[in-house]
Amino acid sequence: MKRLRLKTYLIVLPIIAATVVVSGFVAYQESRSSLTRLASRHLAYKAEQLRDFINSEWSVVESLGLGDDHAYRKAQEASFRSYAYALLRSDSEAIAVYGDDGRVRFIVSGSSSEDEGAFPMPGTTAGWFSSSSRSGSRVGIAFPFEPFGWTVALSESADYFYADERDLLRGFGWILSIALSAAVLLTAVYLRRVTGPLERLSDAVARIADTGDLARRVPEEYDDEIGDLAARFNSTLAALEARTSQLQAAAEAERQAHATTEERERETLWLLARIADYHDEETGAHVQRIGELSAFMLRLLGQGDEEQQLIRAAAPLHDIGKIGVSESLLNKPDRLTADEFEVMKTHAAIGHELLGTCHSRYLAEGAEIALTHHEKWDGSGYPRGLSGEGIPLSGRVVAIMDVYDALVSDRSYKKVWAAADAREYIAGQRGAHFDPRLVDLFLERFDEFAALRDALADGPSN
Repeated sequence: MKRLRLKTYLIVLPIIAATVVVSGFVAYQESRSSLTRLASRHLAYKAEQLRDFINSEWSVVESLGLGDDHAYRKAQEASFRSYAYALLRSDSEAIAVYGDDGRVRFIVSGSSSEDEGAFPMPGTTAGWFSSSSRSGSRVGIAFPFEPFGWTVALSESADYFYADERDLLRGFGWILSIALSAAVLLTAVYLRRVTGPLERLSDAVARIADTGDLARRVPEEYDDEIGDLAARFNSTLAALEARTSQLQAAAEAERQAHATTEERERETLWLLARIADYHDEETGAHVQRIGELSAFMLRLLGQGDEEQQLIRAAAPLHDIGKIGVSESLLNKPDRLTADEFEVMKTHAAIGHELLGTCHSRYLAEGAEIALTHHEKWDGSGYPRGLSGEGIPLSGRVVAIMDVYDALVSDRSYKKVWAAADAREYIAGQRGAHFDPRLVDLFLERFDEFAALRDALADGPSN
């Protein structure tokens, strides 16, 4: 919300500021013009009174035929001075009289100073003027008095003349500052009023997103569009909560159904393995041991629980193809002939054919193991002569476990081997029959493999 408030400030405040400044400037200009006109009229009125007075006095003198009399002219000048003094209302006002040579003849001023240099000759002989001197600027109005060859200049100090204007400017400056400050304050209050609920709504949404708690609700603080938004959001949450509950229930039901299906599938696999074993002299403990030993090897290899569970269920099917081999051949106590061994080798392909058409991942894994657990690392195995890592890991693992369990088990064609002898045999087949890496791991943890095997033993073992 900070960014939203900042954007709003950047948009709204310049508009407000521009409006206030323009309005203040227009008002100031109008007020300034009014004050200037008023001050100008004041000076113009005095100038008019002075001009009317001196003209009236001269008309009287002239009507008496005394215009050329020096004494009367001096009296006229004295009368003018007196009347001029009477017109002055402040020390800043002054009346300067210039001769036809442009020099100051006399000055009538409200101050004690009558420095001629402070009153330069106006630029024109009549009308408004503005002049500057060493003592400051002045504004005023001038008019001629032709009988005496005078130019009379009634003037006011510019500082005094525009004093009201400057006061007005300062006043408008304060008004502008106050208006802008009020605009900022009101904007901040308004934005807090608008963004506050939005910010709380956003925080509530963020907490719901972080916790996943659809039971939470956002506050509905105002009866306006923001309140409507909060209410609709809460309605959406309620709908999502209900839908999520339905999905969770469906997922749990599906999980339970899947678990039940997998359990039944594993039971079916176990029955299939037992069927194969009943056809052979091997016991059910044998296929169970192959599954557990293979799962233990995968655990040592860092495989996950799912992979371990998969091979535990599928490895017992490694010899399922023996169903297709005659019982007499399977249980023959003597060494098989070459032809008989070729028949025996077909059980790998038969097992793959039996299981390979099924869609179950357990049966697919069992088909792979059935086909490859007689392959050898050096490529001399059957049925395809695969070698190295071209043999699936499941086939390589079951190959070691199957041979190891067979060596330490009693069979019609052999006696039980001692554990040390079986260990030595496995070690001797490193890189030939078995994966070197798997052999190394088997030898390193041999005691654990032996203990696990013995815990599931069904007959004499060392």
